[in-house]
Amino acid sequence: MTAYQLFLLAVLVLWPLGIFGLLMLMSRLETFVSRSVGETPEQAGLEPVSGETSDPEVKIVFGDTVVGESD
Repeated sequence: MTAYQLFLLAVLVLWPLGIFGLLMLMSRLETFVSRSVGETPEQAGLEPVSGETSDPEVKIVFGDTVVGESD
């Protein structure tokens, strides 16, 4: 076998181990990340937040008129 073939064989064998190692590292790092502490669900970043709002999520505007507004 030539040096190039040995290199290709090493790459073929080692790349799955490298990817598996990265996945394990990411999994371990994920345990160290803590959620931000907040007094309300909105501050903590929890979704969805229960409750109602009077503001529509989407406002469609054609020119100067707003479609679906109940004024």
